[in-house]
Amino acid sequence: MHSVVKKRFKVLACQVFRRELSFLSSQIENFCEVEFVSFGLHNTPQKLRESLQQKINQVKRQTFAYPEIGTEYGYDYDGIILVYGLCSNGTDGIYSPSYPLVIPRAHDCITLLLGSKDKYEQYIETHRGVYWYSSGWIEHSIQPGPERRELIYQTYVNKYGAENAEYLMQLENNWQREYSWAVYIKWGFPVDQKYQDFTRECAQALGWNYESISGDSSLLRDLLSGNWDPERFVLLEPGEKLQASGNENIFCQGCFQ
Repeated sequence: MHSVVKKRFKVLACQVFRRELSFLSSQIENFCEVEFVSFGLHNTPQKLRESLQQKINQVKRQTFAYPEIGTEYGYDYDGIILVYGLCSNGTDGIYSPSYPLVIPRAHDCITLLLGSKDKYEQYIETHRGVYWYSSGWIEHSIQPGPERRELIYQTYVNKYGAENAEYLMQLENNWQREYSWAVYIKWGFPVDQKYQDFTRECAQALGWNYESISGDSSLLRDLLSGNWDPERFVLLEPGEKLQASGNENIFCQGCFQ
């Protein structure tokens, strides 16, 4: 449909990328039909895998009826784009029965927000114990900080009483000792200053260091634009299964079963 459209992709993406993908999809030549998938699925990789596979299986040619002229017209997709990483093996084993499927070589969403896995690795080498904050994470989850602490405390009080709640909060706070940095990834959105302030307040309450760093759109932009070099992306033909490599390549290319 319409020769002026360069390519059409079905995009399946985690909700944490809503702002980034909404911006980028309006800036490129390709038509990207983005469907956002529930954020909470990343906590259960098996459910994430099942949900993504179901949505991939449902992708099909789009047709529209024009009864006034007695015909149907429509378009098909040139491929399916997954805006995910390995995500605790939640994407391992996924395949597309009918369309080419592409996914970036990334462990998780932080690589996509920072622009490369090298930048991610370099940062955590000099900043031990980083907890990442971004617009999507703040909007779709309860990030560590005063609000989360109060919510969990009140939940414990309602379920187990005040005395038990104090003890359970001590256990709840144990995992926070593994972190020492609250880092906000800024992309130049109007909400960035407010969200940076929120992240700083969380860091102060938790006794962590605070920093904000600039994200990089290049990886996500190339993903949507179809600039899929094998060093950064895995492109699968219909029927090929995505397979974790267990090394720095993240996904295996050429060893599909």
